[in-house]
Amino acid sequence: MQGAPLSFLRHPVLVFLVVSLLLVAGIFLATNELTARAAEQAAVEQAESINEFIVDTAVNPYLRTGLLDGNAGAVDRFVRRGLEVQTEELVGFDIITTTGRVAYDSTDVSVAFRDDVYPLSNKQQAVLRDGGTDSEVADPNSPRHRAREGDETGLVKIYTRVGATTSRNAIRRAERLGVPLSTEPALFVAYWDLEGVEERRERIFGDFRWITLAPLLLLAVISTVMLGLLTGQLRRGSRERERLLQTAIDASDAERRRIARDLHDGVVQDLAGSAFALSGAARDPATTPQTAEVLTSVSSSMRDSLKQMRSLLAEIHPPELHGRGLETALDDLIAPAAAAGIHASVSVSGIEGASDPEVALVWRVAQEAVRNATRHSGASTLAVTVRGDEEQLLLEVVDDGVGFDTTAPSEPDRFGLRGLRSLVRDVGGELDVTSAVGEGTSVRMAVRR
Repeated sequence: MQGAPLSFLRHPVLVFLVVSLLLVAGIFLATNELTARAAEQAAVEQAESINEFIVDTAVNPYLRTGLLDGNAGAVDRFVRRGLEVQTEELVGFDIITTTGRVAYDSTDVSVAFRDDVYPLSNKQQAVLRDGGTDSEVADPNSPRHRAREGDETGLVKIYTRVGATTSRNAIRRAERLGVPLSTEPALFVAYWDLEGVEERRERIFGDFRWITLAPLLLLAVISTVMLGLLTGQLRRGSRERERLLQTAIDASDAERRRIARDLHDGVVQDLAGSAFALSGAARDPATTPQTAEVLTSVSSSMRDSLKQMRSLLAEIHPPELHGRGLETALDDLIAPAAAAGIHASVSVSGIEGASDPEVALVWRVAQEAVRNATRHSGASTLAVTVRGDEEQLLLEVVDDGVGFDTTAPSEPDRFGLRGLRSLVRDVGGELDVTSAVGEGTSVRMAVRR
């Protein structure tokens, strides 16, 4: 049960969906950030355009050089003729001379009659020199902020160069003659509410946000559905291949069972009967000693062949492996080792609750390990031990043979045990082969139950 959530998380469609949603979220956040910056820039540029419109329609036509010089009459005329430009977003404005003196403050007209001079920022100096419009967030700690009525916190300053003329007649004369108008430059500084700019940005950006998100989500959903369909087809194909493979395995198993049964009921019984008859004939008093010796030798040879035949039958198709069946099958498996002069032993305990696949895996690994030990180890002893408890099923095949270097490349026909590692790993088990030259070999398999 503990592996079920992890198996669910390894589902390819779920992994793809999670990754797709993370990518969509990442793209959406990145797009939002870039679009928000672009929208904020667009909102500021829109406010700058309004600022320039105010300058052209409400400031330049009435701005005179007398106002820049602090002339009371010029200030009075500008106040009377100037338009009311304060709105919810535009909370006030200053007119500043090239020297930094505040010539006019829309929130405090008396400033025009004082000589309040404040340092100009680099941006303000650039606008005075080159013209155009620029903006910056108001600094609450600036000298102008401390002197100005109200709070500059949350304001954006947008400044545009303006030109003060000597009189209205000078404007008409320049227009009549078609010559450039001589003006004295100054700076129109408008204070815009940052929240208003943010609202303007939101109006520009709000709809685009969902326009960006919807196609991404739609693409992720369509891709997930397509992947789900493809994965379903692959799983169905995989199940069909597994079914065909299982059918082939079952057919092979049935054929092995038939061959083993035929050999057991035929050749094995004939060999057993012949060996018994020869032993009886050798013990017959009428048999000469020389003949009895020959019959005894032949009978012994037939019994050895019978043991080898039973071992071969166990390899072709092992008997029932549960209970003492596994121990009997392992006894038959080590018979060739005993015939080769190896002291071989089998010990089986605690496998009563083991499942069929677990016992079959024990048999397969033991079969390969015993075969390797018999053919290659040159051992004098071989021990096969199977132990089971509530937590695991353990197999150990140990010999005292010549051993081998486990780090050296193995011969394909010698160490087929290594090919079984994936089968053991698939059921959550571990297969370890420990050996060294001259120190024998130990094969250990542990499968959790």
